[in-house]
Amino acid sequence: MTASRDIVNVKRGEESVERDRFPRIVIIIMIAEFCERFSYSGMRAFLTLYLRSKLGYSDEGATEIYHVFSTFVYFFPILGGILADNYLGKFRTILYLMFVYAGGNMLVAITAIPHLEIPKRLCTLLGLFLITLGTGGIKPCVTAFGGDQFVLPQQEKQLALYFSILYFNICTGSLIAKTVSPILRSDVHCFGDKDCYSLAFGAPGFIVLISIVVFVSAKSKYVMKRPEGNLLFDFVKCVSLGLKNALIKGKTEKQSHWLDSTQHRYDKRFIRDVKKTLSILTLFTVLPVFWALLDQLGSRWTLQATKMDGRFGFVTIKPDQLQVIGPISILILIPLSQKYIYPYFEKYNILRNPLHKLTLGGVLAGVAFIASALVEIYIKTTYPELPQLGYSQLRIFNGNPCPISIQNDQQGIIYSIPSLSHYTNKHMQVKGTEDIRLNISGDCIDTRDELFTLNEKKAISFFVNGNNIVRFNENVDKSKSGLPFVRFLVSDRVDLTNVTLFNEKRNEIETYIYAGASVQMEVFMSVYSIRVRDKVVLSEMSMDNGGVYNIMIDKNGDDYTAKIVAITEPNSITMALLLPQFLIISTAEVLFAVTGNEFAFKEAPESMKAVMSAFWLLTEAAGNVIIIIVTRLFINYKQETQSFIYTGLVFTSIAAFHFMSRNYQFGFADEEVRKERRSNSEVLYQQVKQAEDCLEH
Repeated sequence: MTASRDIVNVKRGEESVERDRFPRIVIIIMIAEFCERFSYSGMRAFLTLYLRSKLGYSDEGATEIYHVFSTFVYFFPILGGILADNYLGKFRTILYLMFVYAGGNMLVAITAIPHLEIPKRLCTLLGLFLITLGTGGIKPCVTAFGGDQFVLPQQEKQLALYFSILYFNICTGSLIAKTVSPILRSDVHCFGDKDCYSLAFGAPGFIVLISIVVFVSAKSKYVMKRPEGNLLFDFVKCVSLGLKNALIKGKTEKQSHWLDSTQHRYDKRFIRDVKKTLSILTLFTVLPVFWALLDQLGSRWTLQATKMDGRFGFVTIKPDQLQVIGPISILILIPLSQKYIYPYFEKYNILRNPLHKLTLGGVLAGVAFIASALVEIYIKTTYPELPQLGYSQLRIFNGNPCPISIQNDQQGIIYSIPSLSHYTNKHMQVKGTEDIRLNISGDCIDTRDELFTLNEKKAISFFVNGNNIVRFNENVDKSKSGLPFVRFLVSDRVDLTNVTLFNEKRNEIETYIYAGASVQMEVFMSVYSIRVRDKVVLSEMSMDNGGVYNIMIDKNGDDYTAKIVAITEPNSITMALLLPQFLIISTAEVLFAVTGNEFAFKEAPESMKAVMSAFWLLTEAAGNVIIIIVTRLFINYKQETQSFIYTGLVFTSIAAFHFMSRNYQFGFADEEVRKERRSNSEVLYQQVKQAEDCLEH
């Protein structure tokens, strides 16, 4: 085994070579990081849809699990940093946690196979926990490990180039993953389903395995630095000791600050750095609310998109693909803002410092959620009317070749149902379970009285097939996956030799059709025809996302007839209405997240930058906790109401932040111990490391 190199010596004759050469070994690290980012971003894009459509969680339950997952992702960097800096070193921390990461991906992928008799929810949650442990622990190590491969100060320029390339690499991985993963999820079907979540989860897991092979292949060539200890421990110990002394022993008259009581254990410079860090963290206490809004792009906003029409001309956008707007907008807005927008506003004394940008970013996040609430109110006009408390919905389908009449004088029902048509009453007053007596008559059926059993807060349908009546529960709500629902109502007169639903676009049989009332099933959004052997009975049937359809089939003599009935209209409002809120929130992210990263880095003392980075990540974890709390407290509130609640929270938190930041003193009071200039490469190092987090939303 080749020993790790702790110190790199540069000989005089080789100094010019080292200064100009870009370490090739970092390319291996960038490839491994690309694979890891591809896996994480791809899996995260459709996670909420999987939890809702396959594991049966409600919108609130899927949202809660998604944000618990995100909370752990931004908590475990603390653990990864501690392991790398105190015990294992960066290389071994990355390697071990990659195996944990891959194991979690594979467990979720196997669990997503439909017909396996395993506890799917438990195994999925366990797999997600392993993924958070892996990706969260890797997060603070990979970029720093790449920086260790450069010899400073000889390779400062190459280090800056490395960060730029790595930044582009991260963006590329995120964009490709968020575009490709929804295609693997929805356009490939496996195990009898209309989608293939097992492939969508398995592909990122396979990519992680590739990254492990790539990463380990260059082990003997890495520069590996020994663990030097994590300053976060010392920071926590110093603050704890100061609080203990202040609360238990009290301050002496000579001490002007409660941390001064720790001078017997820590030097004055370290205590001064802790004081400065705490002043910044005080401002951070009100910032998690911003992340509570931003992190809902992958949960609530994705669920909102499932109820809208994603067709843009010849292209159909999937709900989870909308998330690519975020990184694309950020890549465009960052250079524009730095080059043109910020200099323009500075001329007019606007956005003078980072705190002003943070405030504006928070306000824009609230505006984005107002836009989201308004879109939700508009979308609700197309939502189906669901059965309400105290009422039942009654539908009667006539599968006979002649019209039939139904009558009930007490209920005021007198209606003639044409052949292959239906009667609907969405407001039948019912308490518990009640029987409704209807007189049924027609030329092709016996006249008689029939009892129709209805249930409160249920949609009940009846299929009149000759003298037989089939009762079934009607699901009138849109499917959780967003795909069309279809049910077949087939009379006994139909010859069931090879009756099929044919997908015209895919040129394949979608399903075979049998007599009676079938179960409700999901199909692809497409154009269909009903075929009896090679004969087309009904053609040009468009079944679009969000629609709920019943197809009635009958035979009169030698002639087959069929008709499609839309129980619930498909999604009709274009996803283009979501673009403004995505663009506004992306602008807010550039103003808030990118500026916040810069502010935290520049204002943090030299000895506290790692601590500040850790606490900045924790603000996002806290934001996801806020989402979980709000979801639990307001579980029965409408989606638009919750959006307005988040708007109120962020406006309140930003107002508090603006008030708290008015007297903030930039820089250090002790200018003699402050470095006048920081290395450009060091600045880029921190910015790129934290830019990775911005691109994951």
